[in-house]
Amino acid sequence: MTLSEKQRRFQKMVAELISYAYERGLEVSLGEAYRTEEQQRMYVEYGRSKTMDSRHRERLAIDLNLFKDGAYIKDGGPYRVLGERWEVLGGRWG
Repeated sequence: MTLSEKQRRFQKMVAELISYAYERGLEVSLGEAYRTEEQQRMYVEYGRSKTMDSRHRERLAIDLNLFKDGAYIKDGGPYRVLGERWEVLGGRWG
């Protein structure tokens, strides 16, 4: 599968995950989806990432922010629920 094909498949999976979140009463805002090599290097340097081999650099990762009734969710439970759904869709999360 080419990178372009992987990216298109990934985008479809993200759309399905976001729909799944809204069906459960969650709201979603999109975070970072692409990082340059320079950005990734800074993240590694400052401890925000452990590797230069981030899927963000290939546009195959995205950060999601969850909200319930307008309030940002810090608790990991809802993220875990979405992470498990993401795995069902064929993705990896963490």
